[in-house]
Amino acid sequence: MHRNALVSRILLSLILISATRAQSPQSNVPIPPLQWINLTPYLTGSAAPPPLRDASIGYDDTTRTLIIFGGESAQGIRQSSTYLLNMDSLAWSNPQSPPGLDVVPPPRSAAISGEDVAASYRTAHIVIGGVGSDGQALTDVWEFDYVNQFWSNVNISPGGPSARSDAVGGNDARSNVIQDPTLSWPNNTFYVVGGIDDSTVYPLSEVWQLNVTGFLSSNNPNDVYASWEQVHVSTPNIPSRVGAAGAVVSQGTTQIVAAVGGCSSTNKVTPNTTCAQSEAYIINTEEASVAGSMSCPAPRLRPVVVANFNAYDGGTDFDSQVFVVLGLFNSTLWSDQDGLSKGEVDVLNINTGDWARILPAGDPGSSSDGTPSFPSPREGAVGISWKQTLAGYPRDMASDSIIFGGVDAGGNYLSDLWILRAYDASLTQDNQKWSGYGSGQLAGGVNASGEGVTVQYMTQCASALIPAATQTNGPSPTTTPPPTSSTNAPGPTYDTSATHKILSPVALIVAMPAIVFSRLASPSVNSVRLTGNPSILVYLSITLGLAAYGLGIAGLATSFTSISSTQTSAITKRSASSSAILTTSHGRAGLALFAGLYGLVPLLYVLHVFFRRGPSSSIKEIKDRADTRPRLSSNETAEKEGLFSGRISSPIRRSMDRSPDPQTPDPRRRVRSWAGLVGRRSSESGVDTAVLSAPSHRSFEVTNRPTRTRRASGNSLAAFSDPRSSGSPRNLGDLTWFERRRSLNTVGEMDYALGNISHRGVEPSTPGTIPMDMTSTSGLMSATPPHALAWPEMPHAFESFLHILFHAFLLGLCILSMIALWYRAPRATFIVFLVITAIFYVGLIAMSWRGRPQTSILSVIIARLRGDTPLPSPIPSRPLSTVGSEVPFPTEHGRSPYQHHHPPFRTTMSAGLDEYPTSISHGHGTTDVEDDDDEDEDTRQRRIEEELSRRDVSIVTVPKRKLFLTNPEEARG
Repeated sequence: MHRNALVSRILLSLILISATRAQSPQSNVPIPPLQWINLTPYLTGSAAPPPLRDASIGYDDTTRTLIIFGGESAQGIRQSSTYLLNMDSLAWSNPQSPPGLDVVPPPRSAAISGEDVAASYRTAHIVIGGVGSDGQALTDVWEFDYVNQFWSNVNISPGGPSARSDAVGGNDARSNVIQDPTLSWPNNTFYVVGGIDDSTVYPLSEVWQLNVTGFLSSNNPNDVYASWEQVHVSTPNIPSRVGAAGAVVSQGTTQIVAAVGGCSSTNKVTPNTTCAQSEAYIINTEEASVAGSMSCPAPRLRPVVVANFNAYDGGTDFDSQVFVVLGLFNSTLWSDQDGLSKGEVDVLNINTGDWARILPAGDPGSSSDGTPSFPSPREGAVGISWKQTLAGYPRDMASDSIIFGGVDAGGNYLSDLWILRAYDASLTQDNQKWSGYGSGQLAGGVNASGEGVTVQYMTQCASALIPAATQTNGPSPTTTPPPTSSTNAPGPTYDTSATHKILSPVALIVAMPAIVFSRLASPSVNSVRLTGNPSILVYLSITLGLAAYGLGIAGLATSFTSISSTQTSAITKRSASSSAILTTSHGRAGLALFAGLYGLVPLLYVLHVFFRRGPSSSIKEIKDRADTRPRLSSNETAEKEGLFSGRISSPIRRSMDRSPDPQTPDPRRRVRSWAGLVGRRSSESGVDTAVLSAPSHRSFEVTNRPTRTRRASGNSLAAFSDPRSSGSPRNLGDLTWFERRRSLNTVGEMDYALGNISHRGVEPSTPGTIPMDMTSTSGLMSATPPHALAWPEMPHAFESFLHILFHAFLLGLCILSMIALWYRAPRATFIVFLVITAIFYVGLIAMSWRGRPQTSILSVIIARLRGDTPLPSPIPSRPLSTVGSEVPFPTEHGRSPYQHHHPPFRTTMSAGLDEYPTSISHGHGTTDVEDDDDEDEDTRQRRIEEELSRRDVSIVTVPKRKLFLTNPEEARG
């Protein structure tokens, strides 16, 4: 709880969102006295329209004609009939068209309509688009001439919106015509906002303006022209609406479109009351901006929205008001305090965004008890307003709004006609009396003058019975259905900007090739790891990975900065609300997956690298200290003393007990003694007498070589294969002192001969044997056949956990994105993302099938499923020590490290030496004693030189192995 609050506060401070204020209905907003009047009982004529919904309605005050056109009948058939009502006689009739002008528009419903009145040039009712009899949206525009009562198809210039139906718009009959100097006739403007084509629901920020000009009469039936112009709205994140209603309000030269109700959807659906929204949107066509208003009435489906045409006291209070009446809402989800059943009129101020819920007076009619009546709640009704009364007299005492048709909550189609009359007065409180109140006895009828009319202000907004539920879209019911679950409960829906909708999937799409390039750059079972500079694939992977990381962060940030609720505060530009954060399952799941992929996994990886570097750094430090110790000659014993001086039988320890040799001989330059092979001479330096506290010991043993089962092979060291001495000397160490002194020429020639031996080409190997490189340690290693392949390897346990966690979060975000694209994006976008994701994972499987990368869980699983078996480990060619853990010098079968001869040795004098196995002392622990009393000078000199030659040290190193050396030989006394 505390963590969520902290996260919310941090996000709020980062994206600088504004708080949303709660709204209550205004209880003192100025309004005119309102009364419902049922006009149906006073109508006459045999040409009355049938029950209809979504028809087109218009009024011409010059001819006093009300027109009803099109609509959908109770049988679901769209109509093309025209019905005219004379508002003086209240009689219905059909048009009487001039000869040859009897063409009518195709059947349609849910069209945009308005009045095109331009002096004597045009007196017409215009119909724009709609949905045709085949269910497809229409693009044509028609005008009905009130004077001559015929229809004319308007000539439209190329360009314009796609076919539209169920849009909001029209025009304000009070707006002034525009006289364009470039045109011969005055111009009227009509607006189309949002709407639906055959597959797409357009947002309310999609605004088109239709400019109409020309001349219309029976003599010029085809001289009306129109052209489209788009209003580019700059406000983002405006939702699409299905089943909304609206009106155009003129304020000077500025035209304002108010849209209320309907369901938010990007797909073409049949809305119902469950998905209805209550937020209103105000589209300013002059500023090309959209603002939202927090709603107070219950969410409505297809209400009627008309402007307040009352001009009382100059209209300063009323010209910015619209009346929202009728419509349907889900009474099982919302409580409107019985307002709609009592004829509730919701008043919206388009300048301030304030709402007022008003209960007007009803029509007492001819009921004996005087109970007032109100129009029944309905959807799909149509209405218009006029600045005077439409029926009855006197006409200048009020303004009327007339409502026709619709479908009630029971699915019954209606054809009744109601008037909402606004008397010329201003009220600001409940039951307030005004000049026309009279005796207080409520009067009705077409000639009602306002006697007994007053209003009541509702003090509460509509409340949700099941709060904070997600709204859904579904088919339109014939009755108001009960909620089946909490998901059907009312509550705001949320939307984000197109930037978030684009960046989030794009971040995942960019991350996919980054992963692919990273795996391609890794070694496979068919290749070796490259040790040079990183390939271009590595750089591509890093670049794309950083780009995906940045795009993902930007996508998350825009989701918080651009999230919008369908219930925001007053007339301000859209902003995120604190209540809108993490309120949807999509938002919570997305944030959790984002935190895992972009936060947890990188953090764990950094910690993993840090702890892996810790021990390595310590080892490196020890190695560095060892490398920086005082370097001695090849006979140094410093490191041996440090490593093995504590052993009981260590020769070094025994030598420490003796007094050190007072004089340390200068080391001489030596060549390798193993078969006279060419190699590096040992590095030498002066001997630091302060460091050397014991006599020099040159022989060595390897103390840390692991135990291995070894066998002789052609790859064994050639020096061990033939213990016999060669017939000729291979180095100067094989020459006696006397031979060197007898003839300097001989020594020079020997040096020349040895040089030729050292630099001559390699002799061909014996057939059936394996050649060995004696100048390196390759002879100690068993070569892998060139055609052998490596086996896929499992990563370390923690690395495996990181891999699984990373791919789990990535797959989760892909699934979440696909779900969001399925419900909120065009199908093509969903399909493209699905195909890219499928190609990515198929590519991963294909690469693992081919063993790339070698260290991969998937590669190991696929290899095991295919039945692949790992290659057996190569068998070492060198024999191990018979003791096992001791030094694996070749001692069996009479072999020794001396190629040409076996020097004599002395008997050990310390009992502790017997603790050493013979393999360590290389046979020195025997009791053979050479008697040298009768040696002559030449023989003694040769023995000394042979012994010195025997003590030459040759160090053989194995790649990636660290050899610890110690001298097992007892110091000579």
